[in-house]
Amino acid sequence: MNRNRIRALLGYMKGFKWLLFVGLIFMAIEIFVSFVSPLVMSVTIDSVLDSKPADVPGYFGWFITMVGGDEGLRRDVLRSLLIMAAATVGFKFISGLLTFLRTYVNSKASEGMIKRLRDRVYEHVQALPFRYHATAQTGDLIQRSTNDVETVRRFISGTLLEFVRTILLFVVGIFVMANLNFPLAMITLALSPFIIVTSMVFMKKIQNLFMELEEQESKMYTVVQENLTGTRVVRAFGRQRFEMDKFLGENEGLRDKTIKLNNMFANLWAALDVVSGLQIAMVAIFGIVFAVRGDISVGEYTAFTSYVYIFIWPLRSFGRVLSDLGRSLISVGRIEEVLNTPIEDEVADGSTPSLGGDVDFEDVSFGYEDGTKVLDHLDMHIKGGSTAAILGGTGSGKSTLAQLLQRLYDVDSGAIKIGGVDINEMQKKHLRDHIGIVLQEPFLYSKTIMDNIGIKLENVDKERVYEAARVAAIHDDIEGFDQGYDTVVGERGVTLSGGQKQRVAIARALVGDSDILIFDDSLSAVDAKTDAQIRDALKSRREGTTTIIISHRITTLMEADRIFVLKDGKVAEQGTHAELLAQGGIYKRTYDIQSMQAEEEVTA
Repeated sequence: MNRNRIRALLGYMKGFKWLLFVGLIFMAIEIFVSFVSPLVMSVTIDSVLDSKPADVPGYFGWFITMVGGDEGLRRDVLRSLLIMAAATVGFKFISGLLTFLRTYVNSKASEGMIKRLRDRVYEHVQALPFRYHATAQTGDLIQRSTNDVETVRRFISGTLLEFVRTILLFVVGIFVMANLNFPLAMITLALSPFIIVTSMVFMKKIQNLFMELEEQESKMYTVVQENLTGTRVVRAFGRQRFEMDKFLGENEGLRDKTIKLNNMFANLWAALDVVSGLQIAMVAIFGIVFAVRGDISVGEYTAFTSYVYIFIWPLRSFGRVLSDLGRSLISVGRIEEVLNTPIEDEVADGSTPSLGGDVDFEDVSFGYEDGTKVLDHLDMHIKGGSTAAILGGTGSGKSTLAQLLQRLYDVDSGAIKIGGVDINEMQKKHLRDHIGIVLQEPFLYSKTIMDNIGIKLENVDKERVYEAARVAAIHDDIEGFDQGYDTVVGERGVTLSGGQKQRVAIARALVGDSDILIFDDSLSAVDAKTDAQIRDALKSRREGTTTIIISHRITTLMEADRIFVLKDGKVAEQGTHAELLAQGGIYKRTYDIQSMQAEEEVTA
């Protein structure tokens, strides 16, 4: 599994590898400079302040030659000290410059990669089928698209290069220290295998905890998202304490797992600190012994001590690097789960016919994944350009018909045809562009009313927006706002009343060039007078548009050209208002009940 995740992680770098390679070159030079700098101090102690010949590795011989060799170093001590001081400052400056260049190049590469990954994840989420979003948790998707991507960004921008830097320091350090004093180099390496093995075992052990932590964080995000989205319901029913307790439970779970993770890190750091301290102590003790015996000069011992610190501390952080790698691989796995989810397929060479023809449901059966059977061999014929009404009890499949017509779901059997063409043969985008729908629970964006109504228009035509708003009986309400059409709607439309929100959503559906308009119980939040006003306006501007009205309110349905009554996933009754009343079935009983309730309300 980790191999696939590493392969995916490397795939994120496609197109930016050359920048990372340039960064690695800067890093390699920086490491070389960091190992050269201590040799300046070694030469200063042994050959300038003392009279020993400059015994330096071949790769540093050029510097001794440049300053005049052994004789030049001893001829003028003050001059030589100034040269050595300048060389130390110069090497530090070069090291700092290389660090800046490495960081700049790496940041440019990593931010470019992560921007592309964010775009890719978001674009993929947009293309996932409706069926996926119906079951996915929003908080979990948000975390995968943000926190998990950010974890990968931190790894690529910092930990990855730190990992490579540790390996390079280890390899170069062994070479340099072995050239300086082989026995002391072996002593320095004595406990390194323990650090590496401990770090690798720790990485393997901690991955499961990282996964638990990510899942717990997703649960907490989901609770927050649901609470903020449903804040009206929470306050209306006085559920603040319940929601707070639910959040506290998830937050405590996150705290406990985080503490457990921190304790594991504390144990690792303590163990590695002890081992690193022992390594430094061993080098110090044996180095002094070797210096006293004359096996190593004081200058060489000083340089070696510097090398140990350069070598040990990155090696000590190897555990952190591997743990960060482990966490990043977990995040990569969670991101790949989303990216590997098949997107909604578009119909290859799909047709784009006019959708103004008759709408036919032919022997349609459909059930959800949980086994719930909704439609059972349903047949329904809606004449193009007419107004059809659908009545039925809860769970009878009314809203499902609208979703199937837009191919948000596909039928299990049977066919849906518009103008004689099976919708499975049409382009989904074309189908949805020409079928306007107003849902039971309309969603409005946190934008101006003008932007919300004209969202389907590339260039907002104000006159079209005004006309749609008039038909939806919301124009006068909008004009009464202080900012008019420039009024910013709160998130999910919370600043509007239920009726205003639904009428804005109706106007949004009307502003597009739709051949079919579906009102899915979308007039339920408006009063009977406004309902009639909207229906009259729709009738006058229909112009061949097929209108499907789904509602529980008989007064909303009664003027339709044809009314369908659903029961047990089938059409139980159909006809005009008068015909259905004459049949004396479900429609007649529903009409009588609603008429009686209306009379009681008037009497009261």
